[in-house]
Amino acid sequence: MATIIISYGFSMLLQNTKSKILLWAAIIISASPLIVNRIVGFCGKMEYYSVFEHLIVPLGLSFYTMQMIAYLVDIYTDKIEPQKNILKYALFISFFPQIIQGPIPRYEQLGNQLFEGHSFDDRKLMRGIQLIIWGFFLKFMIADKAGIVVDTVFDGFEGYRGLFVLIAGVLYSLQLYTDFLACVTLSQGMAMLFGIELIDNFNHPYFADSIKDFWRRWHISLSSWLRDYIYIPLGGNRKGALRKNINLLATFVVSGIWHGGGFKYLFWGMMHGIYQVVESLVPYFSRKFTGPAKAFRVLINFFLVMIAWIIFRADTLRIGLRMIYRMVSKFNPWILFDGSLYNLGLHEKEWKVLFVSLLVLLYVSRKQEKGVVLRDVFETYNMAFRWVIYIGAIVTIWVFGTYGLGYNANDFIYGGF
Repeated sequence: MATIIISYGFSMLLQNTKSKILLWAAIIISASPLIVNRIVGFCGKMEYYSVFEHLIVPLGLSFYTMQMIAYLVDIYTDKIEPQKNILKYALFISFFPQIIQGPIPRYEQLGNQLFEGHSFDDRKLMRGIQLIIWGFFLKFMIADKAGIVVDTVFDGFEGYRGLFVLIAGVLYSLQLYTDFLACVTLSQGMAMLFGIELIDNFNHPYFADSIKDFWRRWHISLSSWLRDYIYIPLGGNRKGALRKNINLLATFVVSGIWHGGGFKYLFWGMMHGIYQVVESLVPYFSRKFTGPAKAFRVLINFFLVMIAWIIFRADTLRIGLRMIYRMVSKFNPWILFDGSLYNLGLHEKEWKVLFVSLLVLLYVSRKQEKGVVLRDVFETYNMAFRWVIYIGAIVTIWVFGTYGLGYNANDFIYGGF
């Protein structure tokens, strides 16, 4: 509430006073809770850490802070007019479906939708329900199942080497994607029930054939925010190759710090920055490929992203680096056939459900990549058949989803950032 009131006051001042000092003051003060949180994260177990360790982090802190910064900068650059009604501004900042973990909306994308009013639209209602069902499928059928194996290996990393770590890294990559996509899909579905459309935040990032392409597809609202409010203001690619690469590294440092206070996040951001710098320097990565050559590029790109995700998921940077070393220091393919995987928390039938669910995700993603909008296809079916599919999907998730007696509903992963 305090940052909403403060940023609102600064927005009124910026409308009439185009002062960089005022803009920077507005940004720093509005972002101060996030800045304090990140500083505490870097402090680790230093003596004065205990003073801050019991602070309660506001829900959606990283996400609504970026909304505020974008809003203030857009007013300063005359891209938008400030919202004079503080209650409407508060609604824009705290709109409940997307505050937990995005997507990060711009005022021009979401503002008018929140204020103009919407009549009941049964088509949008049904599309919202479809998105909600798909979100639950991604969360319960893939993300939380994969998370059991991931937690087993990462929490007891000293006992695992070789393919155990590789499989955990691959599953974490899939868990993070489907968990994040699930929450965003649920957000879009809930907003759609009210006739409000939130932007897409993903475009099948694991189909990317370069790190640059990956960041066009992953967490799109964050990537575009970093581009518009960090990379371009630093000079973008307008001041030569050296400056461009420095700007890239600086942008990904900000991305790492945004995700969390701690050196592992900083290192993860630097990895992606270095990936892109290398891509810009090696002509091979600028060439376009098709067929098997493109598939090979996609696999290599996924592997590089997965290596960075291991650092991201590990408790500390040191543990992450040790896990990568342990992954490459032993070759143990027999674990795929001797039942060892069943000791990682998932029984044989659960592995099969996870595998089939991933095939469903792959099928849907391939269709979407080719421009097929499955919601439009559904509308061509008669109502009875559509409801058979909806109810069948809900029952399938109830029966095969990862929850039940003793189940601890996991928070959405990106809600922690």
